Amino acid sequence: MIIQVIQLAAHEVTCARFRRNGKEPAPISGFRLTWNTHDELGMILKEQCPPESEEVRTVLVIPPDLVMLREMNLPISDPRKIRAVLPLELAGETAAESSSLICDAFPLANGNLLAGWLSRETVEPLIELLKEAGMEPEVVTVACFNWHYLLPAQDEQPTAIHDASAVMVSQAGKPAYCRHLGTSGAALDQTLAAVELTHNLQVNRLYHLEQSDTQTSARSKQIPVHPLLLAGNVSGDLAPAALASPLAVALALCSGDTIFNLRSGQLTWTGRRSRLLRSFRIPLILAAILLLLLFTELGVRWYLLSTDLASLNQSIARIYKEVFPTRKKAVDESAELKAEIRRLEGAGASLQVLAFLKLLAETKGDGITAISEMDLDTNRFLLKGDARSSSAITAFRQRLIDKDWGVDQPELTTRPNGTVLFTLRGSRGGSKP
Repeated sequence: MIIQVIQLAAHEVTCARFRRNGKEPAPISGFRLTWNTHDELGMILKEQCPPESEEVRTVLVIPPDLVMLREMNLPISDPRKIRAVLPLELAGETAAESSSLICDAFPLANGNLLAGWLSRETVEPLIELLKEAGMEPEVVTVACFNWHYLLPAQDEQPTAIHDASAVMVSQAGKPAYCRHLGTSGAALDQTLAAVELTHNLQVNRLYHLEQSDTQTSARSKQIPVHPLLLAGNVSGDLAPAALASPLAVALALCSGDTIFNLRSGQLTWTGRRSRLLRSFRIPLILAAILLLLLFTELGVRWYLLSTDLASLNQSIARIYKEVFPTRKKAVDESAELKAEIRRLEGAGASLQVLAFLKLLAETKGDGITAISEMDLDTNRFLLKGDARSSSAITAFRQRLIDKDWGVDQPELTTRPNGTVLFTLRGSRGGSKP
């Protein structure tokens, strides 16, 4: 991921890019050019900030003199609730309607909040300008609110950092005071004196980011170059000290802390949802394909199961017709077959009856067209049925005899169509011919 910081001054624009590695943004490029009109600024950004193949998060840094400041004490700490309450708290500070007021606040070292606000008409054209240039900012902030990130984390002494436009006093690693500086050469010293009196702070060190003849105190020293600005190769014509302020903004964005952001209310950035959708696009597509394959497999299984059930029902119906040829229509063939079997079991002779029925099915052959009546009493039986010819009955009788059943001579009645009605009696192990 690349963090792109676009810092605007009165007639200068500084653009710096950092590659995020965890919580450490490594500088990769930086340039500074002059501009006079918004159209010229848009052309400069399009030419000097070509698109990157990686994801780019853009931060717009506006001049501090555009933002009005007020220190206040609110009994809440949730940033979302603070942003909801601020327009009401600041209603008496400006003649602008609360609907056109863009504001935010950040905590100070003494526990109070420093609120900053400006009108929507001031910042919206700048956002639209960057959006047209293909680099819509997700954060609009002020650089001096983040300068404390340039100091060592363990630094507890009150330290002032300034440039030609603003001053920030840091205490215990947090901002204690921030203010825009006027054009007077004595504004810096007067501001520091007022801070020491009103906030009971003794500023021991004074650093400046870039040399300015009009706003540099005699005791001001160049701020030590941050180690991140000394590592690696940075393209562009800016010295490492010129990238200190953009680096502070990038460090604030990477820290995970709540950054002062004027993109709130009606100007809230909505690109986070699109970015999340882009990041989850491939997993969502793969999940959709997986669900499609799963439902396809379930559909195929359902089709195969339905086909098997239909085939099984047809087989049951065919068997039912063979068992009960005189019954015209069955409601449930399988249930009726089970009921008949249970009835046979209730008679107490189910094993013998089923075994004898199996014997008849194996021995009757194709010549016996139907067995209309069967009576089995222990080892004796009576059969009545139809046959194609008398020879078929004789063969059927012989097969029963071969299975160790004694069968009497059949009683035959010949029909006009040539078929034969027969009656067979016999017993197990009875007399054989």
